Amino acid sequence: MTSIRFARLAVLALACSAASCAGPRARSGTAGNAPANGPGPAPAGAALHHEAQVTLVPAREVVLVEDEVTLSPELRARLGDRVTFTLHAGLSPERIGSGAPLESAPRGPALRAGEGGEEGAGRVPVEHFAVRLAPGERSFTVRYGGKVFHPIEERGEEYARKMSESPGLVSKDGAVLSGSTRWLPEVSGDLVTFALEVRAPAGWEVVSQGGRTRHERDAQGMVVRWESREPQEEIHVVAGPLTEHARAGGRVLVQVFLREEDAALAERYLAAGAEYLALYERLLGPYPYPKFALVENFWETGYGMPSFTLLGPKIVRLPFILHTSYPHEILHNWWGNGVFVDAARGNWCEGLTAYLADHLVAEQGGRGADYRRTALQRYADHVAESRERPVREFRSRHDSVTQAIGYDKVLMTFHMLRERLGDERFVAALRAFYDAYRFRVASFDDVARAMGAASGEDLEEFFAQWVDRPGAPSIRIEAVEVEVGDGAAVVELTLAQVQEGEPFSVSVPVYLTLPASTEAIRRTVRLSERKQRFTIPAPATPVRVDVDPEFDVFRRLDPAEVPPALSGAFGAAKRVIVLPAAAPPALAAAYRALAESWKNDGTRIATDTELGSVPPGAAIWVLGWENRLRGAVAEALGAYGAALGDRELRAGETVLARADRSVVAAARSPADAAQVIAFLGADRAAALAGLARKLPHYGKYGLLGFEGDEPANVAKESWTVVASPLAVAIPGATPRARTLPARRALAEAAKR
Repeated sequence: MTSIRFARLAVLALACSAASCAGPRARSGTAGNAPANGPGPAPAGAALHHEAQVTLVPAREVVLVEDEVTLSPELRARLGDRVTFTLHAGLSPERIGSGAPLESAPRGPALRAGEGGEEGAGRVPVEHFAVRLAPGERSFTVRYGGKVFHPIEERGEEYARKMSESPGLVSKDGAVLSGSTRWLPEVSGDLVTFALEVRAPAGWEVVSQGGRTRHERDAQGMVVRWESREPQEEIHVVAGPLTEHARAGGRVLVQVFLREEDAALAERYLAAGAEYLALYERLLGPYPYPKFALVENFWETGYGMPSFTLLGPKIVRLPFILHTSYPHEILHNWWGNGVFVDAARGNWCEGLTAYLADHLVAEQGGRGADYRRTALQRYADHVAESRERPVREFRSRHDSVTQAIGYDKVLMTFHMLRERLGDERFVAALRAFYDAYRFRVASFDDVARAMGAASGEDLEEFFAQWVDRPGAPSIRIEAVEVEVGDGAAVVELTLAQVQEGEPFSVSVPVYLTLPASTEAIRRTVRLSERKQRFTIPAPATPVRVDVDPEFDVFRRLDPAEVPPALSGAFGAAKRVIVLPAAAPPALAAAYRALAESWKNDGTRIATDTELGSVPPGAAIWVLGWENRLRGAVAEALGAYGAALGDRELRAGETVLARADRSVVAAARSPADAAQVIAFLGADRAAALAGLARKLPHYGKYGLLGFEGDEPANVAKESWTVVASPLAVAIPGATPRARTLPARRALAEAAKR
């Protein structure tokens, strides 16, 4: 079964990141018990049912279980009389009731290909057992127990993607058990239903999927029963010393479990939860579970499980999370935890969730084009042509390249599909897909078929191009000519695709700004050749022509279209980090430690005495006010109206003095316009460890200031794009600012 699903968090200011859709305290009586089933009749499709009695013994790091496993008739027929299962090693299971005792087995059951559980199995020691069933018998009961404690470890392949995680543990601080823990008998890779009755210490709360049907306290502690009639990929239990707050969000119970009591914080999450549930029900259809809970973990995580999310204590208290990560986690209950992912054939749900959560929130605030530009910039900064891979190969995010492909390219694919279908048909297609595959496993091919049938279009070729073909088109304006006559005009526009390989087939929006119109008019051309000429009629001679100014097309951006940012310095396939030879010893050592922490296979570390000038073909980090290459950075920053001197950096009204600030800035490299050159100057050696940790999470900015040893961010700005190569002013026409038509968000904003 799959490992814990991680949801992409907007909070990258922390050293715990989130990964893919693949991964408690209640006052007694503050919340009622939810019904055990979701909307409508109980769904079919589960091959197994677990009826388990569970006791958590945190003081000994032990879990005790008695589990009755029932196989569906179909699974029983498939497996035969001898059923094998896998279990966490060291739990000493025994069969109870009638029937032959358990046997050791050389191997466990075959799971679905591509499941995250295989990775979890490599980290968790397991044992395999076999049970013999009598003719017609479909159930067996096992009893077992033992220590389950896997220390929390930092994982991740890049400095910006490190995360803390554990495949499962029971401890005095809390318990987190999932499919990757192998804490329940794993019989097959099929979907399961369950009922868990969990006993935990006094003062603890227990959360799982589905609905809570028992919630009692006694002298020994507490007993909680969770039931899920909804088929699941795995079974989670999260427990700890939590305080519960709850309210009804329509027919759905909204819950908040906090480790540190904060009624005001809980109320904000309860209100936002109810609003976002209502928003997504209007957009997509009924929420698939009886409750949604936010649970505070005892280490920094961003996990999204069916019907609840497990967030770290710092993340929960960041004010922007309420309208960034939180709606993303809620939406995962439609995509990924409502419709499951056929990971072996590509992960579609992270990009779709990002599009309908992160992008939608930006769009509701009038920032949709900015969000799409940032997504395309991440792709350009992190995915060099040599690192491009088909979306079909994406399983989960583990570095900046996989994020750019699996999140940014996929969300842009769904945006292009929306542009093709129009909002009404796009939403209808999403609803049809959700209705057809709720509590079922779906692949990209299923998405294409279901949405194609609902929209009345064959979408298989569209998805094949963007899912199975690596790379992106690079679009350039080759020529613009205007012919005038009889009070009208004709624009002859020639576009070219300049990327390596065959041309893509892509719909490109073109905007014509007319002399007397309040808004530019939009036309769409179909670009499918290496070079193509389009004839576009216009009611008057335009004063300018803009090609894809709102970034509606997934494409590789020209460097001039986007402001230089730190993401270009961190994401480049090749980097040179230049150390200041003349820095004082303590500062020089701190700079070197920072450089070593950022080093990867594509990074070279050198001193400024080794380099006579800025080299081309690589992103450059210039460290230190004493650095001999600081002048090259100052010259590059001048293009953006910034002045970097010996004692300060000035950019407009922003002044960052060397004496009391750590200063960071990015510009286009003077040796290679496709690359970024970045400067980091700090006179406090103690601040550099914090900067090494924090700066990768400020990738979209071009100018930053920090204060103190922590250090604390006190300034952050992005540069303005000076000119786009996809915008052309018509010679002889009176210059006029471009005004694009207003665009509506896909759905109205949740109440704030």
